[in-house]
Amino acid sequence: MTSRVCRALSALVLFVGAANLLPGSAHAEAAHSDSPAVEVGINQVSPQIPDFNDTKKQITFAGKIRNTGTSTLRGVHLEVWRSLVTSRASMGSANGAGYPVQTKAVTFTELAAGAPQSWKLAPTETELFGYRTPQPGVYAIDIDAFDDDGVFLGGQRTYMVWKPTAMSGAKPARIALMWPVVGQPGLTGQKKPDYSAAPILSDQSVVQQFAPGSRLTRILTEGAGLPLVNWLVDPDLLNTANTLSGGYFYSDPNANNSGGSSPGTGSSGGNGTSSKLTGAPGTDPKNWYGLATTTLAGPHGNNCWNLLYGDPDLNTLSRSDPGKSVLKAVAKVKLPISPCRVNGQTGQTIAWPSDGQADSTTLAGIADAGSKLVTLVGSNQVSGWPSAHAALPGSPDTVVYDNYLSGSSIFADPAKTAPPTLNTSGVLEGQMWLAQTALADRDNSGRVLVVTPPRDFDPPQELLQAISSMNPGTVPAADQWFGLDDLGKVLNTPATPEHASALSPVTTANLSTDIVASASDSQQLYDALHDIMPSDQHDPAVSLRPTATWWRNHSGDAAYSQTVYSTAVADHALVSIGGQAPPLTMSGKSGTVPVTIRNQTNTAITVYVRAHTSHTVQLKVNEDQGPHSVERGQSATIRIPVKGEGNGVQVDLYATLYTCPDMTQNCTYYPSSLIKPINEDGGHTKVTVKVSRIGIIALGLIIGSGILLVLLIGLRVYRAKRTHHAPAQDTMAS
Repeated sequence: MTSRVCRALSALVLFVGAANLLPGSAHAEAAHSDSPAVEVGINQVSPQIPDFNDTKKQITFAGKIRNTGTSTLRGVHLEVWRSLVTSRASMGSANGAGYPVQTKAVTFTELAAGAPQSWKLAPTETELFGYRTPQPGVYAIDIDAFDDDGVFLGGQRTYMVWKPTAMSGAKPARIALMWPVVGQPGLTGQKKPDYSAAPILSDQSVVQQFAPGSRLTRILTEGAGLPLVNWLVDPDLLNTANTLSGGYFYSDPNANNSGGSSPGTGSSGGNGTSSKLTGAPGTDPKNWYGLATTTLAGPHGNNCWNLLYGDPDLNTLSRSDPGKSVLKAVAKVKLPISPCRVNGQTGQTIAWPSDGQADSTTLAGIADAGSKLVTLVGSNQVSGWPSAHAALPGSPDTVVYDNYLSGSSIFADPAKTAPPTLNTSGVLEGQMWLAQTALADRDNSGRVLVVTPPRDFDPPQELLQAISSMNPGTVPAADQWFGLDDLGKVLNTPATPEHASALSPVTTANLSTDIVASASDSQQLYDALHDIMPSDQHDPAVSLRPTATWWRNHSGDAAYSQTVYSTAVADHALVSIGGQAPPLTMSGKSGTVPVTIRNQTNTAITVYVRAHTSHTVQLKVNEDQGPHSVERGQSATIRIPVKGEGNGVQVDLYATLYTCPDMTQNCTYYPSSLIKPINEDGGHTKVTVKVSRIGIIALGLIIGSGILLVLLIGLRVYRAKRTHHAPAQDTMAS
């Protein structure tokens, strides 16, 4: 029995020893050790795609290594390891598994704490893949660091592709690449009080995004340089650039009223903007607007799709009644500028929830806002679907994009700052794109995969190069494993029923309820004001921009929202109605009650007035008054006909401003459903009327007194005549 135990123990020792000789075993042991670590960064992979015809050529990997511990490391060396990847879900990161590449390692005699050092490895293709005729597929390439004892200290993974179309069952992937043209909202409704059209901006970054060499400029030029992209354009961005083209003002505490500007108070309503304003020409917005319209109107703009105006945050707005009202208002906005040419594909509008996240509530809110919207959402399960065009419960026209190809590992989102690394992100993103598209071949059945970068993406050159790599000069036609298609092919495919549970759940924080409430109130106030103005004075998106999806991942949303709200409140107060303060005495049976409409806006207005009183017996009112036109900066007095039925009675008469002739509708100038009530004195006025009419008894007394007076006068005249004729009669008698 003792002999058997000894033999078993000996076998176990031999097994463990043999295991330590297998590739990757030292890495696995080190993964559980407490040894010091190093960070490995990759800054170069050249070429991106190996030469499929000459495996003797080298592939260069270069970068930096840094000791993240507190003490100096000695004898650290870098090696290249490879492993074959068979699915996108298992791509992973450098973890100490795989096979060593037979090429010379890079050794560091000393690696001081915190001090990065450069490295370079250049294996041939035969060395890298292990064969002169490599197996088709995608290879994970790990640059791994070890100490003298072979303990794994850290590593970085990238990818190389070898003839993926030769993989069993693989078909070239068809990619519909979205190309968002979305930027920071900036127009708040504030303007100079001198009636000029130039807006006031509180943040110069709104203009700086249109500068030469800016992200938005690069998005246009780089998108036009790719074989085919599908533009996703926020029409409000082009409208903003066009509006700023005529010049603008911005708050500047150090300004001395330069640029020909004069001290201002914001909008014509005096909304409290800093009095120090600097005027500036709109050169950069004008040039960018010209570039955008030229690009989107040319051949490169054939696949152009409008986002909902202002690109609203659909997840936030679909979750409350005020938010839903704002969303419906957005869907009804008529585009002042339509960046996409109207053809068979671009007649539809895209509704794009933040980060592609959506649930049943979001889908219901989108469906309720507009029936002609195409919803664009993301999913990790799209690879198993027959089509990216799906019919979800409550959302029959939905495009589902692929989260693997659209994820942050390929398209970095500048708004979501990641900790700094030694890597050159574009290098890894380009290789990831090539690997993902190659692996997509395996689960592709001829459908088009939709790929959507984040809204404020800024693709590096290495990624752009990878996207445009499928040309005969880089890859032989027979070996090309992906191509770019238009979104129209997806929408022309019948929508297949899918479950909403397959979508990316909503996990990021929504905008605050205060911002939604302010937007709802601002919208009502702004609409009430502009319903009585000429239509050319109306920018329907002013109150809606604070709920743009842009603010979900950027700071400044609260300040911007407050500026828009304050402007809407101040501008709404530019039109008001007032009456006589002391009681008005009405003598007689009928009369008129004067009320005054004040118009402090920079344009003529047309309003309607309705008068009423709760004491209809004592005072009858001609209720409907209007329409009434009031010129800009003027006041107009209207007189409301009334009839009195009492004497010495005081009755309150109310006059209310309306924005529409059918005053049975809820179109009062002061909205009745504001979440945050404001001073409503401007929306209606009260006039106290004292009725002082003559009664029947009093009238009888007056008439009787008149008759008596006439009789007395007649009697007096008669007596006077008698006295005058009496002496004559006596003489004659005698």
